[in-house]
Amino acid sequence: MELKGAFRFISRCSVTVLAMVILLLSAVPVISAAEEPLIFIDFEDGTINGFDVRGNLRERENNGTGILSVSTDVAHSGEYSLLITGRQQNWNGVAFNIAPYIEADVVYEISFFVHANTPESSNFTLSTQITEFGPPWINLSDPINIGVSSGWVQISELRSYTQDDIDTGHITVYIENSTNDGEYYIDDFSVTAKGGGAAWDPFTEPITRNMILPSERLPEEFRPFDFEFWSQDSGEGQMQLTGPGTFFCNWTNAHNILFRSGKKLGNVMSYTEYGDIIIDYRASHYIQEGSVSYLTAYGWTVDPLMEWYVVEKHGDYKPGSGGEMHDRVEIDGALYEIWTDWRVNQPSIQGTQTFLQIFSIRVDHRTEGVITISDHFKAWEELGLDVGGPLYEVSMCIEGFRSTGSGSISKLHMTIGNEKFIGEPFDAPEDPSTPTPAPAPAPDPEPATTPEPINMPPDEPGGARFPVWAIILIIGGVIAVVFVIVLFIKKKQ
Repeated sequence: MELKGAFRFISRCSVTVLAMVILLLSAVPVISAAEEPLIFIDFEDGTINGFDVRGNLRERENNGTGILSVSTDVAHSGEYSLLITGRQQNWNGVAFNIAPYIEADVVYEISFFVHANTPESSNFTLSTQITEFGPPWINLSDPINIGVSSGWVQISELRSYTQDDIDTGHITVYIENSTNDGEYYIDDFSVTAKGGGAAWDPFTEPITRNMILPSERLPEEFRPFDFEFWSQDSGEGQMQLTGPGTFFCNWTNAHNILFRSGKKLGNVMSYTEYGDIIIDYRASHYIQEGSVSYLTAYGWTVDPLMEWYVVEKHGDYKPGSGGEMHDRVEIDGALYEIWTDWRVNQPSIQGTQTFLQIFSIRVDHRTEGVITISDHFKAWEELGLDVGGPLYEVSMCIEGFRSTGSGSISKLHMTIGNEKFIGEPFDAPEDPSTPTPAPAPAPDPEPATTPEPINMPPDEPGGARFPVWAIILIIGGVIAVVFVIVLFIKKKQ
């Protein structure tokens, strides 16, 4: 009887312990896939960070869409927010183009924090527009009444987009206001992936559509460089990342296409504030006869908006030669011609705009060497050109215009002030002196039939589930407790 009683006691203990195990495991937080925002903008750098005012082309030409400014009047977090004034129509709203950042068929949470300024009370709606000037226009949220006394109100909705949507290059999310001239602030804008899509392998799969890849979206091996693929209208192209800062690319019958790697600097400081900006590169560049294409250092400034080039090699057409020739200067021991041209109502980093292009064009072509970017800026400034605005980007770029070609960046060492960034391919590059260009370059590697979305790698913070070793440790501990209880009973017998 004593033995049976002992077994009954052990059984009761085992059931109790098992229940404790279940409770313990149910209480353990299982961390799901990382939900760090894909885009998060809080304006604490004091710039508008790529925001624009939604409006049609006629309104843009007449500068009638509204004015954006960074303000310290109120802030949801930190010290700064973004204020819109001078609106003319209720559809003129604070807008951001998310197309270069998102993946097809992924569900995203799009979120704005809104604070009314005038009038005392009005309705706000979160909307989206596909293509630059639409349609379609889609209201994502119902109208929400917000008064000045309401303080900060979050407006957020879930939305996914198709590959056809993304291929337009323009998916705008914006805040509409029911008044034509109401003023309001926004802060802490975010876009966060919530599910769907498939994994994309940057080591083996090429990029085949418009995409901005900031370094934090890439595996550690590709950092600290940012990459971008941008194409306008017709033609096909692909960009295969080969290492930090390096890539191979090709394109066929492209209207206008750019492949670039470097640093997105975020419109914070001018070139003089950074100090020396130097690129040491190695590249290849092959194009069909008669094609227009450039191997170039490249970037943008804002306030004023300006697109700049330091062209190291080009085809038969000299970029900028339809504009104005200013001077010849010697930089890094070589002669460069300086040209300017205007782009009227053309795509830019701030939507369709009119802006100045500045070109330094190397007289003797080359595909490797050192470019002292800051010296080119000094030369442009000495000619009276306004290049003192904050730098958006410094990169190496291969651009094709109405052309077919291929190329690569196989070395990218960058110095920006006191920081140095070293970019080399994972595998040793081929000897650039041996390849012979084909009339129509074949893709290498083969392009994916459908570009696949990017997911954060599993080793990103917050990307792992509750560790298996911890579960094993808990179960092992429970077994040990049961074993001790059995020994205790046997000892009493």
